[in-house]
Amino acid sequence: MTTPILVPKLGMTQADITIVSWGKGHGEPIEKGVPVVTIETAKVTYEIEAPASGLVFHLRKVKDRVKIGETLGVIGKSQEVFLHYKKRLQDASATTKEVFFNEPEEEWGVLLAFEDNGEEQEAVAPGIAPDLGNRVVVDRIPFLGMRRTIADNLVSSLKSGAQLTVVSEADMTELTLFRKELLLDRPDHRITFVDMLVKLLAFILKEFPIMNSTILGDEIICWGEYHIGVAVALEGGLVVPVVRDADKKSLFAVSREIKKLSRKARANELSPDQYQGGTFTLSSGGNVDVDFMTPIINPPENAILGIGKIGPRPAIHQGQVTVRTMTYLCLTHDHRVIDGVPAALFLGRLKEAIENPEIFRSVLK
Repeated sequence: MTTPILVPKLGMTQADITIVSWGKGHGEPIEKGVPVVTIETAKVTYEIEAPASGLVFHLRKVKDRVKIGETLGVIGKSQEVFLHYKKRLQDASATTKEVFFNEPEEEWGVLLAFEDNGEEQEAVAPGIAPDLGNRVVVDRIPFLGMRRTIADNLVSSLKSGAQLTVVSEADMTELTLFRKELLLDRPDHRITFVDMLVKLLAFILKEFPIMNSTILGDEIICWGEYHIGVAVALEGGLVVPVVRDADKKSLFAVSREIKKLSRKARANELSPDQYQGGTFTLSSGGNVDVDFMTPIINPPENAILGIGKIGPRPAIHQGQVTVRTMTYLCLTHDHRVIDGVPAALFLGRLKEAIENPEIFRSVLK
């Protein structure tokens, strides 16, 4: 008897699910409930537990892309039982033309890679280290797991849209003073600039529906929901948990939610619904010394805002050169959907809301 190890339905999409590691080698024993294989999607990893006790037999290998419901391996009592199971699947595959196992060219661990122009490239043997000769190497980092997922998502985003970044300088002085008031009044909440910007974005996006949109088929869908993704830096890359209905929540509620999501992201405890369904993303340079950036859109959204370093620098204020707290607002938008004028108007309106106490106090009350 064999028990299949399946990719569970955890709210994941059918694409971008990768096998990161096997907890047990091929043919090794395992007990029911012990983590047997780790998969990753959208930069979040999941451990799949063994559905039964027995010997582990792999049908898919590390780095393979898989789908929900797909069989990754089986738990069986012996090698003979596994081979019989595998033959039945191969027979079914031949009948239905569905591929369950590696293509013929992969049989010896070699996969031929092809460029878009169809030209055959050099064969690469997975798991075999390249010969680096006498070159000095300080580290060798596996290009898989979260790092590989991030890379694939970024390349896919750039390939699928016409991305353009526009930048505007914003005076954060008044907003900084307001934040200090909040910290004095509610020191337990530790309101951040990111908290305030999430609320301001949800407010401004209502005036510019095209900025809060997605391409679905041959339509541009402008959402009436304001689910703001907030990029969180981890050791291995970035994840983007989503603050849902940011327009309907108070500033303090948004702040609590962002802190909770950030903690869960760093502990790798985000559930799928907590990083899916965003309509717009905010990425902040935080405390790093970067003045401005060109953020890459988080698909399927059509825009993302990057915030550069917030700090004092010379500026013109009321006709005088003085030192103000400044930052750069960096808006990347998909030019297929959003033209330059609405992008500039959106950025200008956000800048106005940030600099005008009457506006931001009414939104952040």
